Amino acid sequence: MKIKVSNSMLNVMLAAMAAGILFMENFNRSPRFLIGTCAALIICGIIFTWRWKNLTAWIICPIIFFATGGLRFCAVDNLPDNDVSKFAGQSVQITGVIREEPQIKIQPNGSTQMRFVVDVQGEMCGGIILTYYAKENEELPTARIGDKISASGNLKLITNYNNPGQIDGVTRMKASGITARLSAGKSGISIEEIDGDYRTKFLRLVAAIREHYRESMAEVMSREDAAAIFAMLFGGYAGLNPELVEDFATTGIVHILSVSGSHMSMMAAFAAWLCALLKFPRGLTFAVGFFVIGIYAILSGFLPQVLRSATMGILIFLAKTLDAEAEGARLLTLTALAMLINQPLLLFDISFQLSFTATAGLMYLSEDLRKFLERLPKFFSEPVAMTIAAQLAGLPVVVWYFNQISLSSVLANVFVMPLLEIVIVGGLLGGIIAAVVPIAGKIFFAGEALIFGAGAELSRLFANLPYSAVQVPTLGLLAGFFYYAALILRRPAILLAIIFLLSINLFRAGDVEVSFVDVGQGDCAVVITPNRKCLIFDTGGVREKLFDVGGRVIVPYLKHENIREVDKIFLTHVHEDHSGGAGSVIKKFPVGKIITAGESKSEYAAVFGIAESYLPPLRAGHAGEKFSADGVEVEILFAPSVGKDNEISNVYRVRYGGVSFLITGDLITENEAQILREGVDVSSTVLKVAHHGSKTSSSEEFLRAVNPKCAVICVGYGNNFGHPRAEILERLENLPTKIYRTDRDGLIKFKTDGKNLRVETFNKN
Repeated sequence: MKIKVSNSMLNVMLAAMAAGILFMENFNRSPRFLIGTCAALIICGIIFTWRWKNLTAWIICPIIFFATGGLRFCAVDNLPDNDVSKFAGQSVQITGVIREEPQIKIQPNGSTQMRFVVDVQGEMCGGIILTYYAKENEELPTARIGDKISASGNLKLITNYNNPGQIDGVTRMKASGITARLSAGKSGISIEEIDGDYRTKFLRLVAAIREHYRESMAEVMSREDAAAIFAMLFGGYAGLNPELVEDFATTGIVHILSVSGSHMSMMAAFAAWLCALLKFPRGLTFAVGFFVIGIYAILSGFLPQVLRSATMGILIFLAKTLDAEAEGARLLTLTALAMLINQPLLLFDISFQLSFTATAGLMYLSEDLRKFLERLPKFFSEPVAMTIAAQLAGLPVVVWYFNQISLSSVLANVFVMPLLEIVIVGGLLGGIIAAVVPIAGKIFFAGEALIFGAGAELSRLFANLPYSAVQVPTLGLLAGFFYYAALILRRPAILLAIIFLLSINLFRAGDVEVSFVDVGQGDCAVVITPNRKCLIFDTGGVREKLFDVGGRVIVPYLKHENIREVDKIFLTHVHEDHSGGAGSVIKKFPVGKIITAGESKSEYAAVFGIAESYLPPLRAGHAGEKFSADGVEVEILFAPSVGKDNEISNVYRVRYGGVSFLITGDLITENEAQILREGVDVSSTVLKVAHHGSKTSSSEEFLRAVNPKCAVICVGYGNNFGHPRAEILERLENLPTKIYRTDRDGLIKFKTDGKNLRVETFNKN
C-alpha cells in the first residue's frame, strides 16, 4: 500500500506524538500498558477499515506516533540508578568535567559567585549545576571548558517554585541532562587543567572569541550597556539592568536578549541582502545563509536552545529564498518530529514552544497579513505582518506563561528592532574590526553604544505608554483548542466560543480559595473571595535579596489567577522571608492597604525596596481588629507591640462560614503560651504551622488548642535549617492532622463554600 504523506498527515503525526508524551507524563502508565493498548487499537483499526486503505493509514499512523511519543518519554524520563539525582540529600564528593563556559556573577550582597555546568564522572553520572562563592579577596581560580573539577557538599535536586504560572525549569534542565545541584562547601573547589581533545579545544576557542567581544565592549561603554549588547549577540542575562529587561518584556521584544529564531532570521536576512547585492543565484544564496547561521550558532555556544533557533531560522530562510512556503511548512513539521523523537522533554520547554509557534506563524500567516497590509508603506507593513503573525501563533503559549499581551510590540518591532538589529549585526562586525585594528574597534563599539542607547530609550518610551501591555486571563486547554481551530480554519465565529469560555472564568462568583504559595523558605498565603477580591498574608522572600520572590513567583501566580488589584496585604512581621516579596507586588498591582506588625514603617520600606513616600497606606494591626471582604472575615488574634525578631509576629485568622484558617507567621512557644493564658480562641480548621516547622514553635498545648483538620508547613526544599523538625511532625501526626508541605506538594489550594473543604496540590504525586 503506497501512502502519500501529506502535510496534513504530518501535522496529525506531530499532534499524536505530543499527545503520547503528555499522556505518559500525566498518567504515569507503564510502557507495557502503552504498547498493549496501542497494539489493540491498531488491530481494531485494521479490522474495521481494511476496505478503505486511506482511512486505515489515517487511523494507524497517529496511533503509532502516539506510542512512539509515550515510549520515548519513558526512555528519557527514567534515569539510571547511578544518576546524580539519586544521591540527592547526601553529602558527596564529586569529580567531573566542565561542560560549558563558567559564569561569574557579582551578587547584590557583594559576594562573587562562580557557576559551572559539570558532567559528573566516576560512580555517579549525569550533569549538575555547581556553584562556588569566593571568599573575600580571594583570587578566582582559572577554569575552562573541558577542565576537571572536584568539589564536596550537600547534593540537592534541581527544583521549581511549584505554582501555576511558573516556567518549568526542572524539565528544561533535565532535557539538557542536568538533574542536580551542589554548592561547594568550605573546602572549596579544585580544578585540574586538561588539554582536551579537538572538540574541547574548539569550544575553548569559541569561548575565547566571546570573551574578546565582551572585553572589547567593556573598554568603551558602561558595564550595563556592554552586558546588554553581549546578551543580544550571544545570550545570557548576567549583569543586565532589570529596568531594561522589564521595558523589553513590556514591549514584546525581550526575546532579543537571548539567541532566538529572530536572531537567526536576522542573520539570514543580512546574508540575503548581501547576496542580492552581489547578484548570487538562489541556491548559492541559501548556501551563504546556511553558512552564516551556522557560524553564528557556533559563536553563540551551540547550546540546545541555540540549535533549535538555528534550525527554525534555516527553515524560514529556505522557504523564503526558494519561494517554497508549503515545502518549508512540511520541513518545519518534520523538524519538530525529529526533535521530539530525539528529546521528548522539549515539548515542555518554553523556548521550543515559542520557537515552533512563531515559526509556524511566519510560515502560515505572514503572507496573508502582508497582502492585507499591502496599501501601507513596505517599511511598516513587513515588520507589522511578521510581528502579528508570530504573536497570533504563539498567543496561547505567551498567555499561559506570562498572562500578558504587548500592544506596543508593533511599535517596538517597527521602530526599535531595526536599531537593535543594526547593533547585533554591527556588533559581530565590531569584534572582527577590534581584533584587526583595536582603535577602530573601540570607535566602532562606541557608535554601537549610542545606537543601542537610542533603542533602549525608545523602548522605555513605548513601555510607558498607556495600555502598552495588558493583562489577560490564562487560556485553558479547551480555550486554546478553540483558538487554534479558529486560526487554522479562519473562522472568527469560533473566537466567540473562546470569549464565552473566558467570560465564565472571569465573572463567576464561587468558593473562597486560600492558596499557600510555594515561595521556598518563606511564607505566603493568597485568599481570593467569592467575588475575586484578593487578600495576601505574607509575601515570601529570600535573604540577601539574591532572588526576587515577589516579582518572579508571587506576581506570576496572581496574574495566573487573573488578579488585577490587591485589596489588603497582611504581614506577620518584617523578616525578609515573610515581607521581602511585597515590594514587587506593590509595584505591579494597586494595593489598598497593608497591615503590619509593630516594627517601624521605615523598616518595612527598606525590606520592600520602596521609598516610604511611595508606599500604600500602611499601619500596625492590633489584637481584636476585624476586617471583612465578601463575607470573608479576617481577625487579628495576637499582635505584640514589644519584642524583637520572631517575638513580634502577628497571628491572623481567616474565617468563611464554618471554615477557618490560622496564619501564625513565626510565632514562638513563649507567645503561644501567652495567647493560651489570655484565653484567646485559636481553634481553626486549617493551621499554617509557625516558623516553617521549627522546634521554637508549635508546642503540644497550642496544637491541641488549635485542633486543626489540616496543617500546612511553608518550607523550602533542602533548606539548611532542618525544617520541619521531626518532633513537630510527630506532634501533628498525633493529633491527628493531615499534613501538607510546600516543599513536597507545591502550591496548596483550599476551596470552601463555608461548610465543605476541598484541597488541591500542584504536585499530584
